[in-house]
Amino acid sequence: MNCFDCATDALRPVQPVAVAACARCGAGICRTHLHVSSDPLPGVPSSSALAPEARRLTCDVCYTAERAAGPAHKQYAARTSDSRS
Repeated sequence: MNCFDCATDALRPVQPVAVAACARCGAGICRTHLHVSSDPLPGVPSSSALAPEARRLTCDVCYTAERAAGPAHKQYAARTSDSRS
């Protein structure tokens, strides 16, 4: 799989191999477009000193959109992860 953002950039003749898939949209992501953030696990009190945090990998577009959404994104993510269980 190649990086989706690089593949859609007409000025980029070389298509880098994706090192991950975006957790939000599923697009392939290269190291240039990769954002790694922590994602607190649902059901664990955030005040707990031992609260585990999972790793969340996203592309540039989804990272920017999630940050712009702020707390509303976290509420949506909690609802969708609960419904998948």
